[in-house]
Amino acid sequence: MRVSTLSRPTRNLGAGTIALSVGLGLLTGGLGTPQSATAAPQASTIAATWALPQTSVAVNRATVTVKAASAKAAGVRVVSEASRHKGKKYKFGAAGPKRFDCSGFTMYVYKKAAGKKLPHKAHLQQRYGKAVAKANKRPGDLIVIRKGTRGTHAGIYAGGGKMWAAPRAGKTVTKQKIYAKNYVVRRLV
Repeated sequence: MRVSTLSRPTRNLGAGTIALSVGLGLLTGGLGTPQSATAAPQASTIAATWALPQTSVAVNRATVTVKAASAKAAGVRVVSEASRHKGKKYKFGAAGPKRFDCSGFTMYVYKKAAGKKLPHKAHLQQRYGKAVAKANKRPGDLIVIRKGTRGTHAGIYAGGGKMWAAPRAGKTVTKQKIYAKNYVVRRLV
């Protein structure tokens, strides 16, 4: 029995078609196109329909894994850039590279490490990026400490409940504990 033209679209499945054909008892020749079959053409069409979602799922999982790895690497770059400025003095209104205030520090680091532009106010920075639950924060995320709903201090999450920040006058850029319970986490990278 010859395979009807109804099963021709299955040739686009590549290597999956060959394995599928063998599993259905089809004989293959040349470049993997079915030559004759012992099963009904309808079974071939049903099996081909089933094979498409399996191929799609595998591609989607690989894409998600690659995106997660690149996001993690971007977060590491941000934390690394933040740590380079350890010990630089605080100055109200400064945005680096020699002195910083808190929002100037986050603005400078995200621009340098990830090419992301932020405003020079902690209150405005809390609106940028994607909101993330506190339990799901990861290194490189923006932390904005708030009083009520107003952002009052900004830093970059370093892991372990700590963040890189330019704390206040008389202090220097340092890794400090996230000292408040009222804060938001924003993912920019």
